[in-house]
Amino acid sequence: MRWQWLVVLSGVLGLGSPVLGQGIPLPAAGSSSAVENFSTDGNGLRTEGDWLLPLRSSADRIDGVPDRGWVAVGLLEEQAVTLLDGASGDPLWQVAVGFAPSVVRVDEARQVVYASGPNAPGLVALDLLTGELIQAYGLPAGVLDIAVDAATGRVFASMPSAQSLAVMAAPLRVSGAQSDPSEQPQARNLPMPGPPLALAYDAQRGSLFVGLAGEDPLSLLVVNPDNGELLARWRGGNTPEAMALDAERQRLVVLNSGSQDLTVLDLSRSGEALQRVGLDWRPTRLALSPDGRWAYVTSRDSDRLQLVDLQTGRLAASLRLQGQPTGLVMLGERDLWVVAAGIPALRRLQDIQAQVGDGGTEVLNGGVPSPGNRGVVTGRVLDIAGQPVQTGVLHLAATPTQPRQTVRIAADGTYVLPELPAGLYLVDVEVPGFPLTSTQVEVRAGFVSTQDIRLPPGEPTRQPEGIGLLPDEPVYSDELARHLSMALKELQPQRPVLLLKGPLGPDPRFEPLLPLTQGLTLLDRDERYTADLAKLKAIGDALELRYILLTQMQISRDYNRQGNSLLNTALRFVAPTVPVEIPNFTPNQLRSRGVVVVVDLQRDRPGDRARYYEAYGRDDVGGDPMFEDAAAGLFRLQVRNMVPVFVQQWQTNNPFSG
Repeated sequence: MRWQWLVVLSGVLGLGSPVLGQGIPLPAAGSSSAVENFSTDGNGLRTEGDWLLPLRSSADRIDGVPDRGWVAVGLLEEQAVTLLDGASGDPLWQVAVGFAPSVVRVDEARQVVYASGPNAPGLVALDLLTGELIQAYGLPAGVLDIAVDAATGRVFASMPSAQSLAVMAAPLRVSGAQSDPSEQPQARNLPMPGPPLALAYDAQRGSLFVGLAGEDPLSLLVVNPDNGELLARWRGGNTPEAMALDAERQRLVVLNSGSQDLTVLDLSRSGEALQRVGLDWRPTRLALSPDGRWAYVTSRDSDRLQLVDLQTGRLAASLRLQGQPTGLVMLGERDLWVVAAGIPALRRLQDIQAQVGDGGTEVLNGGVPSPGNRGVVTGRVLDIAGQPVQTGVLHLAATPTQPRQTVRIAADGTYVLPELPAGLYLVDVEVPGFPLTSTQVEVRAGFVSTQDIRLPPGEPTRQPEGIGLLPDEPVYSDELARHLSMALKELQPQRPVLLLKGPLGPDPRFEPLLPLTQGLTLLDRDERYTADLAKLKAIGDALELRYILLTQMQISRDYNRQGNSLLNTALRFVAPTVPVEIPNFTPNQLRSRGVVVVVDLQRDRPGDRARYYEAYGRDDVGGDPMFEDAAAGLFRLQVRNMVPVFVQQWQTNNPFSG
């Protein structure tokens, strides 16, 4: 977000991450506290068929130990890692790690379980058999994916926010007492040309495959993990979020959430694309069958498990599950284990291929869309906050070859248009509480494509009275917004106050609306509101806000070491041998200016002059040039000192009196 009339001064503040603590309590082996008991056969094993294993909290990525039939699960809300026996459902151990372990990876050769997450301060290595902590690696950012070099035990972790990879040697096992952490191997960071997402290690070539976020067509990197050298860039698809290596067939299967497809690359031919399979739902996670025939794909945006036939290169079927499936792992030849977002349970799907075509599975014409130039369009109907609507209909306009058709919106907000000839179609969206909306959908021949429909804001159910604070991008603007939000709760106790975006990121209710702030030009050169005021009005209607306060901080640092001519002239009479250019020791001058624009979403219109308030800060601390952390502390102090100034201005001239 940028406002034309503001001068933006860049600044960078580096923050370190703490190293994980070493003390983790050991669980009692075989404890049944983590799961409920189930009826079993005489051998203590679960009976045949699909079944649901309750967990203490929900999970995301999971991993398995196929030779033993075990499943490693990171419990998000519980902030723990557990190892489950897939045959009986019993927990072998559970260990608290102090963060939400959204990704776990098993090194079966060395009997180690690795765990981390996007908000974790590092990565932990746990003993596969006992759950005992072996090593804690401190990392500069959170981890999205983990890969393991089975031959050497090296561990690789992708850190999107740091735009780098972490490479760690296998942890050292010391019998008896815990070893000295200083003697343990630590992580080495390799910078990447973009935010790294998915990882896969090719032991045969000694190369690491890295998927980069963004729309770059060459989104798949081949990296030498020894030195970070970029060996090649391949076409992997838009936003490769998951990868699976089929070493036996020399194939790399890449799941692309951005382009909503699955790509199969031939490793023996320098990453040549063998297949590109369109998916009917935006994919999240991926698992391969042991024979390499099938790819199982989950989607956090729907309740479907998609089955891709890699032999024919077609989407074969879509299995409806409970919740929104995310992590999955294949154990043995038949069993697929799946977890769903927000559901504290682990589901086993036994003999998944035998279920294709039964009552719970939608088979897509034997695995392929209809021949010719026909296709299918599916997606979700969302409100302005990104939440699916629960009722409504779509009216597909008539064409010379197709009559007018009406399609109902499902309770989860999804819709499926019937097979249509390729082309553009006009669709009227009719949802109670929202204005009638018209949009175009594109049908692609031979594809089941996804297109979400976002509705304009409806009429608020009640009169909005809240206050929202939205900072600009430069540093310390979010700090100013945070402090002002606390002050406004005391100044305006009758109004709800919402910090839309603070130092910890956007509020979950505001996050779906972030695209509305991209390229926002709120004021013209005459300090009058532009037509972009409608974007703020949409945010206010969605979150029931009457006012939105936009904060901005301008900062500058000035340290002058040049000679002062007046001082030098005086010194020449006292000490003629002193050189002419004498540093004048001008002190560090830290300057800041805080600006707050108060927008009344009910009264303000494009062309109205904006109301904004200003406060200033200054520090002349003297001495040598300051390090960034010292300057940051003084700038934050200036921000806090500005808050009473703004409050006094609002008490004198109340902008919230409407």
